[in-house]
Amino acid sequence: MDKLNKNIGIFSFGRKQSQRCPNKMLRPFSDTTLTDIILSKLSFFNERAFFAGYESEFKEKSERHGVRFVQRDFNSVNIDGPITDVLAFLKKVEFEYFLIINGCLPFLTVQSINSFLVECEENNYDSAFAVILRNNFFISLDREPLNFDLNMKSINTKEVKPVYEFAHALYFFNKDYFFKHGRYWDWNDVKLVELKDRYELMDIDTEDDFEITEQVWNARKKLNNK
Repeated sequence: MDKLNKNIGIFSFGRKQSQRCPNKMLRPFSDTTLTDIILSKLSFFNERAFFAGYESEFKEKSERHGVRFVQRDFNSVNIDGPITDVLAFLKKVEFEYFLIINGCLPFLTVQSINSFLVECEENNYDSAFAVILRNNFFISLDREPLNFDLNMKSINTKEVKPVYEFAHALYFFNKDYFFKHGRYWDWNDVKLVELKDRYELMDIDTEDDFEITEQVWNARKKLNNK
């Protein structure tokens, strides 16, 4: 991992106050926690990696994994926006670019993270966002077709126009642009990097997500131990 640009900070962040799945980052997930899982990945990136949190439990776990801890303030963990206030702690962190890794995707691999970073490097460090290709029919709430013709006589997904869905896994952006414009990037210019593995994109937002993903985690762990 030492070949990566040293001006890139690689981080994840967490809080206890998740509304849809309270304390999801710290409560038991199989025989570990989501925080321990993301910290184990961050540790591969050495001095470029850090975890940002407010509560002491996050700091203790970061120290245990040998990952730099960045302190968040009370305000940042009790608001949902603006995003520059949520990530205000980045102002004091020395990197020119940042990669956010969503800590709620336990199956996301270090290899995928590193491959994403290589693409960012090859793209001259322009902003980038992870997406997944979906082959299905999509329609708006007012019944407007988004990627197919209403006169279509088949519902064969081979005939539909694929779309990209936001993976909410990896976000790469320039620090100065972020704080100047109040957003990660210009949507006209952001590079979309496709991730292939559906398992890696299992994202825990709700209690159902937590339960299902934990069951898959346990099943895959059992298969790997055979």
